[in-house]
Amino acid sequence: MTTVNVLKENTLTIVLALLCAVYFGYYLSVMNWTSGGGDTYTHFLFAKYAFQHPENFVNHWGKPFFTLFAAPFAQLGLKGEEAMNIACGILSGVFAALTAKSLGYKFHFLAVVFTVFAPVMYNGIFSSLTEPVAALVLIAGVYFYSIKNFKLGSIIFSFLILCRTEIFIFYPLFIFFLWGSKSLKSAPYLALGFVLYSFIGWPFYEDLFWIITKQPYADASAKYGSGGFWHYAESYDQVIHQLLSVLLLISLIRFPFDVISKRKQITDALKLELLVLSLIVSFFFAHSFVWWMGAGASAGLVRVMMVIIPLIALFSLKALQWEKVFGNKWVQGVFSVAAIAVMVAVAEHKYDFPINEDLEILTIRKIDKEALDKERAGNNLFYYHPFAAIQLDANPKDTFEKRFYFNGEFKSISDVKKGDIYLWDSHFAASEGNVSLALIDALGFQLIQEHETRLEEYSFQVKAFRKL
Repeated sequence: MTTVNVLKENTLTIVLALLCAVYFGYYLSVMNWTSGGGDTYTHFLFAKYAFQHPENFVNHWGKPFFTLFAAPFAQLGLKGEEAMNIACGILSGVFAALTAKSLGYKFHFLAVVFTVFAPVMYNGIFSSLTEPVAALVLIAGVYFYSIKNFKLGSIIFSFLILCRTEIFIFYPLFIFFLWGSKSLKSAPYLALGFVLYSFIGWPFYEDLFWIITKQPYADASAKYGSGGFWHYAESYDQVIHQLLSVLLLISLIRFPFDVISKRKQITDALKLELLVLSLIVSFFFAHSFVWWMGAGASAGLVRVMMVIIPLIALFSLKALQWEKVFGNKWVQGVFSVAAIAVMVAVAEHKYDFPINEDLEILTIRKIDKEALDKERAGNNLFYYHPFAAIQLDANPKDTFEKRFYFNGEFKSISDVKKGDIYLWDSHFAASEGNVSLALIDALGFQLIQEHETRLEEYSFQVKAFRKL
């Protein structure tokens, strides 16, 4: 098939993808706000300084495969990484649409809109979070499985564990699918990413199995807490909202009837649908379980569901495969326009863009960097909030030349010596550092800067102290 024919057959998908690019590009250009909180800024810092500190490329918390792609974009600033994640979200929708087309679905082009305008993705791609990259890798692998390029699909899947640690639960499902598709010869390629990065990280960790042995999450589980088992289900309005919820429910009800009706001949399409459904269900219940148990360093954040949004968008289209209802082209056209309008309206209603930066960032931006540099006169500066590094143009690993010390690079406030600066904030320093203003006062610090922002009943403070 020629390139021209491919473009013609996917015209609506391409047009919707381009329109989405214009839409999100506009908001990126006019917004100062970014989502993801402290995690966004920390991932950005890992990527920005990865070329100076190659160990960042194999850092577990930073997510190696994400950092690999994000590092070049991070040199353009935080908006560079946001642009990358927007592109990942749109491309995820494109791959979902191409997969739907390979399954013979009507309305396959709607997968683009269903993906990027699902509330959790619509909000989450304005970030430097790892989920959009993981979502793209996952749906890209599913697409190549759908067109029976099992080798390439398996190679793509092999890097998933380096995008999001919890995705290891998917690999038995991939192997089972390959077995059912009589393509087990492609299964060894599922280990390629693991093996490749094991050797890449070996010099840094002096451990060939660092991907397993150096996991940082077990010790961190206790601090994140726990919640109800149905937390994610109850948060459906933040994840997919009404239209996708209804379509997903119809698809779920319809699937077993399709399996029963074709029990004598399980088609390749049904096998792929089973894979997609099993990926959605396993991811959903795995996160529900670990949050309920207070394990796996789960913080109950709904944004993790971005990973499976393209799969949900794809599977939801199954609800529309009724010739008696959607066989007429006029009906198809009206429904498509209505579905797009609803998805966009719901997302825009839930997140009123453009919005300004949050209280914490607005407050930290008030820090007078030049005055702070004069005060410390070459002494150390300690801080907890990751955005402080961006405001101060500080490399978190630069503990020699400019001598900045980020959370994790110092153990406690007792490391602060005479003449050093301690930058306290009412979020990270107070909660993760367990440092109160009363403790600072008792240890003999001098206040040299303080800033506060209030919005209704919320407030955020940042204060700079010098050790006397």
